[in-house]
Amino acid sequence: MNMKKIIITLFALAMMLPAKAQMTPEAVMGMTPDLPTTAALLNYWKERNDPFRDEAPDSYILDEFREAWNAANDQIQDMQEKTLAPGMKKNAMAGLVAGTNKTAGEVANMSEAEAKALAMSTMKGRISSMGLSQADFAKLQGGNLSDEEARAMASKVMAKQTGGLTAKDIEAMSHMTDEQRAAFMQESGLGESMTAKMNADKGKRASSQKQYQLATELISLGQKEHSLQQKAIEMIESARKEGVALFDRKYRKADAEYQAEISKANFEAEEAISAADVKAAQARLDAALSAWFSNMSRFYAEYIPMYRDAVAGAMDCCRAQLLPVKRQHKEVMEQLYALTRSAEYALSDSVPFEASYMYFELSEKITEFELEDELYKE
Repeated sequence: MNMKKIIITLFALAMMLPAKAQMTPEAVMGMTPDLPTTAALLNYWKERNDPFRDEAPDSYILDEFREAWNAANDQIQDMQEKTLAPGMKKNAMAGLVAGTNKTAGEVANMSEAEAKALAMSTMKGRISSMGLSQADFAKLQGGNLSDEEARAMASKVMAKQTGGLTAKDIEAMSHMTDEQRAAFMQESGLGESMTAKMNADKGKRASSQKQYQLATELISLGQKEHSLQQKAIEMIESARKEGVALFDRKYRKADAEYQAEISKANFEAEEAISAADVKAAQARLDAALSAWFSNMSRFYAEYIPMYRDAVAGAMDCCRAQLLPVKRQHKEVMEQLYALTRSAEYALSDSVPFEASYMYFELSEKITEFELEDELYKE
């Protein structure tokens, strides 16, 4: 077994150790292979682009990185299935299906007839909570309500929500003085019924307000997360654009001259007849190739540190900035789940891992450091 295989085997064995430990975002990040050094990347490019090198490359740093990355990815997926997924599935199945008092697990085990009955019961409950009957709902679905029928339904909904106050009452009181309105409310019993309704709904309103505040916070956190994710991605994209700009500014003119000289020398070598002419053309070609290679090597020596720093910076953005926001997101989802028991908030445990998975996936971008496609794009 050669040294390369020994290193990969040892790495794979080392990756197995955290499987028994608790899976955390930090553990996932810690399993990410180290990025190759700037010197190693430059050497990798030189060995594969040196026009005078005949032997096979000595460096397989990117192949080794990919093998280590794939081994880590397999281990992360295995850890997720063994430690994170079972708990997430249990939480999701324990969550309530919206508008019912049934859990997702209970609904999943229902027959088609039972699920249909639950849907009908849920719909009836919602209609009743609005103060409407099944007949009213049928009319609404038909869409052929007269203005009078529409006003009557609106009045029913208002009465249900306010404790008895109807549109007709509001119309009547609009023509009364304050004293007359007070007397009307007392004589009709509306004052007492509306107060009772307000007191009954007080807890619901507080709960709804808290839920609204948390849902609003969740939206705000989602916007922050998106912004940070874009920031990380754009760091790498910007480095590539800066690399092209660097080439245009400092290296493209010389590159074009050397490329033209290479083409000319190749043509002369093909057309040469005498040995002296062939030798002269080959000398010109070798000089042009050497100059081209030196120019490109200087470019990559300047560009690779920029690109590697961008990849490392994008990964650090996930670790230092995105992960704390994802943890806040998790906490808010937990509060919403405690408040609503809704299945849509049951998977909060997975949220922080979104930052660590992005950290891990961005590390693979180091294998895309070469810029030839962008440099010579027509």
